[in-house]
Amino acid sequence: MEKNIQELFALPIGLKQVANIEGMKLYSSEKLKKAFLFSFSKSGRGKPIYSSIEKMVDNNLITPCYLSKNLFRLFKHKMTGGNKKTIMGFYYLQNKRVYVLIDNNINAFGTGSNDLIVSTTMHECMHLCAGRFKSKFLSLFKPVLKKFYENTFTGIFKLNAPLNTEKIINFIIRFENNTPKVINKELSDYFRLLEKEMKDITSLNEKEFRKVLTDYIVSIKISITSFPVFAKVYRKYVHIFGPLHKSYEQTFGKRNKYTTVFQELYSPSEVICVLSEMAPNTSIIRKAFKLMD
Repeated sequence: MEKNIQELFALPIGLKQVANIEGMKLYSSEKLKKAFLFSFSKSGRGKPIYSSIEKMVDNNLITPCYLSKNLFRLFKHKMTGGNKKTIMGFYYLQNKRVYVLIDNNINAFGTGSNDLIVSTTMHECMHLCAGRFKSKFLSLFKPVLKKFYENTFTGIFKLNAPLNTEKIINFIIRFENNTPKVINKELSDYFRLLEKEMKDITSLNEKEFRKVLTDYIVSIKISITSFPVFAKVYRKYVHIFGPLHKSYEQTFGKRNKYTTVFQELYSPSEVICVLSEMAPNTSIIRKAFKLMD
């Protein structure tokens, strides 16, 4: 049976164009969809959410596609598991759908490949959940997010008193549906919000605080508007991203071994994406899939 499924991945037969993303055509097939769902049925982390995934595939919220070299070059900075060229995924903001890209030259199929497909899909589906079901997403995950961002901001800005993280989370959730074309005003408003909420509870002096806050906002702007530039200057902002790493350990008791941290600065769903990979079978993650099916 697994040999037959492996052949389904390896042979792109009966292709149909399913999307045109930034000028790049995406292709899928019924056989690929069947193989994709089979992966969930055979994965320990995938079985509990199989019925939700099946409905989401049927409703075109999730679409497995074949990965080409051109697609890899175009989307590699947006994808989960960017170093795993056989399986990738991304949430496309413009149509609020998840695409899981599978290399038609994949030469291994088994537990490892199943789990990678499942992990990649679950990660991107948390972005989808926040984008399509914002209110329900916040209701479900706000306690977790409040703890994470309290740890994060305390580490970055050396806070010595509790911070109203709920107000900040309610503000940045709007970035889940934003684009670079309208980001400047949002970032200016974000700067003022953070300044107002933290200037009286930081142990940094005024000059130090404004420098860190400026770096915080600038790092977001660069990551959104020019990822190649951001990749080159990433190390310059270690004082921002270091506390993000530490916050995962403080909040969830585990290191983030799955992503390069930065999206968390403006995307609450990224925190939950990582949680879905750290602890895929927890009840809160299963509930998120129930919200979407």
